[in-house]
Amino acid sequence: MQDRGSRSLSADKEKLRTLIISRCVEIREVGFVLASGKVSKLYIDLRRLTQDPLGINLIGKLVLNKIYELAPNADCVGGLETGSIPIATSVALLSLSQKKELLAFWVRKHQKDHGLQNLIEGNLEKGKNAVIVDDTITTGGSSLIAADVVRDYGANVLYAIGIVDRGAAENFQKSGIPYFAFYAEHDLERI
Repeated sequence: MQDRGSRSLSADKEKLRTLIISRCVEIREVGFVLASGKVSKLYIDLRRLTQDPLGINLIGKLVLNKIYELAPNADCVGGLETGSIPIATSVALLSLSQKKELLAFWVRKHQKDHGLQNLIEGNLEKGKNAVIVDDTITTGGSSLIAADVVRDYGANVLYAIGIVDRGAAENFQKSGIPYFAFYAEHDLERI
C-alpha cells in the first residue's frame, strides 16, 4: 500500500506529464533538428515549464525526492547550461526545508575568458557528490559533458536524472553513470 507521500508524488508526476503534453509537445511532419543533431517529428520544449511557477515547482519536487531516493549521499545538483539551471536551482531551494540541503551549480559550454575564468559556476566542491540533471535528454551528450567536467574538477557523479528520455540510457550505461528519467518519449503521446 502506498503512503500519502508516495501518492502525492505519483499525482504530481501525472500532473507534470499532463502539463508537458498540453504545453510543451510540438509535432511537425518535416521534423525538428534536435541538439543531438537527430531529426524528430516530435519536439519537447520543457523550458515552457522550467520557466513557469507551477511547472518548475513540480519538476523541482519530483527531482529532489528522486535524488533522496537514488542518491541519498548527494551534496549538490547541476548540469550543463542552460537546461539544468532552473532545475538545479529549484531543487536547491526546495531542499532547504527538507531532510538534506543540496547546493546547485552549472557547467558552462565554454570557459569564461574574463574574471575568474570559471567553467563551473555555483557551488561545486572537490570531493563532493553530485547529481547531473537536465530537462529533455536525447543522447545524453550534454549531461555526459557536464559529468566529465565535474569529474575532471575532482567531484563525484552519483547519478544523472532527466525529465524526458528520448533514448539515452545506453550511453549512460556505457559511461558508467546510473540514469533515471521520469518519462520516455512514448509517455507523452497526446491524451
